[in-house]
Amino acid sequence: MLNEQQITKLLERIIDPVLEATLLETDGIIEVSATDAGTTLEIALADPEQQTEEFITNITELLSQFGHEEIHLELSYLPTSKIEKIIEGRNNILSPESKTQFIAIASGKGGVGKSTIAANLAVSLRRLGKKVGLLDADIYGFSLPVLLGTSESPTTKDEKIIPVTTYGIQLVSMESFVDEGEPVIWRGPMLGKMIKMFLEDVMWDAPDFLIIDLPPGTGDVALDIHTLLPSCNEIIVTTPHHAAATVASRAGIMAQKNNHHILGVIENLSYYLSESGEKIYLFGQGGGEKVAETLKTELLMTFPIEQPEQNKNGYLSGIYEENTPLGDDFLTLAKKINQHL
Repeated sequence: MLNEQQITKLLERIIDPVLEATLLETDGIIEVSATDAGTTLEIALADPEQQTEEFITNITELLSQFGHEEIHLELSYLPTSKIEKIIEGRNNILSPESKTQFIAIASGKGGVGKSTIAANLAVSLRRLGKKVGLLDADIYGFSLPVLLGTSESPTTKDEKIIPVTTYGIQLVSMESFVDEGEPVIWRGPMLGKMIKMFLEDVMWDAPDFLIIDLPPGTGDVALDIHTLLPSCNEIIVTTPHHAAATVASRAGIMAQKNNHHILGVIENLSYYLSESGEKIYLFGQGGGEKVAETLKTELLMTFPIEQPEQNKNGYLSGIYEENTPLGDDFLTLAKKINQHL
């Protein structure tokens, strides 16, 4: 039989059926007593009258494996303040209770396909069954809504922004906050306020991953992300060209100086595959390896130059479909990232 400390450790993994949080996270284990007369437990739940039959069965079956047959279980209510704190923490991805993993997609130069990488990684993580948010933080060069084929605008609730849902992912982009065709002419302080709003004033639905499409370079937005998200992960995107690789390395070094974890490097536009099967290296070779070596990280993937197929309506999406060569490659990338984190 287990002692009281061992029982507590075992129960910490049990899930509150309403809050979908562990008893460790809810502080729901109120009392544990183990004597020769039996085992007495008091556990507080968000609502002890909902979905409790399976909950009780899980506990009794778990403890019976360790010789605890006489189990007296009392269920009580969690304090309202505790429930509100847990729910608020889920809606605020910056709170200590949030389990969201942040992944910033960065590059040195523009035009390397960074946004395409961000969009397809987000969709591929969703295809793995993960809850995914996608933040278009490229304030001047926002393009994710176009890549994802949506013109829908976010709504609001309780003074919070509700993200658009497309491909099963939650999307917020600067495009929704400016008139069509209107350029964004802002300086640093305004950029910082917008990024902070995207993180704090959006009702993200507890995503497992928040993919952040950064603007190219090492400017104000990148600095704001480093300040607001000190534990952010980053993926550096480059092309094979030595100029793009050199500038991409600077973006990675900046991230490392701000204690961001570099998950790896992606070399995009690596080659063009001709009809004969020959690889034609339009931008040279070795840029991704050079950046990975400089940053002492791995080269995660190399992606060729290939256009997504048109859908039945003739729309050219920015997303590679499942069961296509690049769709499979992005799924491989998503699996790597999921294993890393």
